[in-house]
Amino acid sequence: MCYKWREWPLSDIPLSSILKRIAVIFVSVQHVAQERMTSGMDTQQRLAILKKAINFDTQNGNEAVLANYLFELFKSHQIAVRTLPFGENRTNLIASLGSGNKVLALTGHMDTVSVGPRDLWDTDPLQLTAIDGKLYGRGTSDMKGGLIAFVIALIELAQEKVAIPGEVRLIVTGGEEKGQLGSAALLGKGVISDIEALIVGEPARLSNKDGRPEQQFAITAQNGTLDYEVISHGKSAHSSMPEMGVNAIDNLDVYLSEQKKYFAKATQVEDDVLGKIIPVDTLITGGEQINSVPAFAKLTTKIRTTTAYPAEQIIKELQHIITRLNAEENMDLEFHLIRKLAPVVTDNRSKIVNLVKKNGRFYFNQPVTLRSVAGTSDAATFVKENSDMSIVMIGPGNDTSHMANEYVMEEAFLNYINFIKKLILDYFNPTEN
Repeated sequence: MCYKWREWPLSDIPLSSILKRIAVIFVSVQHVAQERMTSGMDTQQRLAILKKAINFDTQNGNEAVLANYLFELFKSHQIAVRTLPFGENRTNLIASLGSGNKVLALTGHMDTVSVGPRDLWDTDPLQLTAIDGKLYGRGTSDMKGGLIAFVIALIELAQEKVAIPGEVRLIVTGGEEKGQLGSAALLGKGVISDIEALIVGEPARLSNKDGRPEQQFAITAQNGTLDYEVISHGKSAHSSMPEMGVNAIDNLDVYLSEQKKYFAKATQVEDDVLGKIIPVDTLITGGEQINSVPAFAKLTTKIRTTTAYPAEQIIKELQHIITRLNAEENMDLEFHLIRKLAPVVTDNRSKIVNLVKKNGRFYFNQPVTLRSVAGTSDAATFVKENSDMSIVMIGPGNDTSHMANEYVMEEAFLNYINFIKKLILDYFNPTEN
């Protein structure tokens, strides 16, 4: 649609009339721009792709079946795509639209957690089921809903032949729920290092049980992760002669007492953005049988770290405790690092954050609140290779993730597609700040 100015002498027309005409044209142009963002597939076509994705069983692995479907879907729309396998029936997928040095990336994972006991579900967890505006199924919230929204956004932009003066890169990973294996396999593969900004489609909505609309958040800071084990080595002996052995459980208990004292102080250190570290002892094992002195015991701990109290400092201080205890007779403690991920913090004044707030208010009919979370995402692995990119986590999923009867609101899913399309166009618009 175009507009043509009528030719008339401006001196003959009141200024108020001119302003009214300009206002009408401005509103019409806005309507055309908004209409463009909602063109492409209809609702049923969009939901059909999500339905297909939910039907693929990718519980804790087997992502290749979904990746192969997405690969063929992108190829059918002439979108550049490739797969990068990292294990048996496990693969990542990279799709891209546009070309240029400026790279905006979108990322989501294909794997889901286990569906758990089927009798806790009111619907089949591996079938997309629509009830009262909610789309039920394992992965609808975390995070096939966000992932498929990215897929549809790219396809619709390709259908609309939108010229993008840069590259939109969709990074689809596997193995996120257990160790971020897929994202780790992408490091050093030329996928991460040139990204300028990254949108993570993980759940970022809070449901309201009283029927009020969900709240939409954008996550600009994530705690780091430190997972480790402390192993206690003892000496086995018959339980009737405990003095002949060294009780590994008792020695581990001595360490645990010292660790509790340490964390009582460490958790008082406040980070301006991420707050305090969050330590949790998650597993404890030991012993072989009831009538023997245990020769082995193990404590596993997870800590949500901050920039003010990083993992490196915690490791050093815990190892100091272990060294001190090992100087005592019959003590043999060992520290074993399992996983370490740095915190992810983005400047809230960055361009991508400003665009998320601006467009989120319109597409979600509410202000988008910025916040931090203790959880982590694939972004924590990606920053190992590229710590300069701006990262925002925002998706249509909610706090039913990992639960029975997980769902995403249909309206949130559909609006999120339009939001992402507008976000992409605005990001490559040099007049947008």
